[in-house]
Order: sequence, then C-alpha cells, then structure tokens
Amino acid sequence: MVRPIYACYSVNMKSCDKCKGTLMLERAVDLDAGLAITVYACLNCGRRKPAEAEPRPLTARALAIR
Repeated sequence: MVRPIYACYSVNMKSCDKCKGTLMLERAVDLDAGLAITVYACLNCGRRKPAEAEPRPLTARALAIR
C-alpha cells in the first residue's frame, strides 16, 4: 500500500509572513555569548523569526548533541 505524500510531513507547516514560503526549524548558536535559540527560517527568502521567547544558555550536554 502506498502512503500519501503528506504522511511524511507535518500537516501544520508554518508559512512565511513575507513571501508565504515554507518555514523550517533551525538552531542558531552564538558561541561568544554562550547562547542558543531555535528560530523558524524561511526556505524561500531566508527570513528568520524566533520560535522561543528568549535564548537559552549553552550547556555541555547541548554541545555534545551536535
């Protein structure tokens, strides 16, 4: 039995406010400040918007996961 193509992807995909492109989760890391934040990045125009309210401090466990 063939699965529908939408079964591989989340049904509630977020879209960019600027260009209506697809947003994908991305983790931005600032090694100088020791902070990391998860953002939505548009695959079409490159615009980013935060998925979290504020950056989180990096820990040794977070660095080991990379």
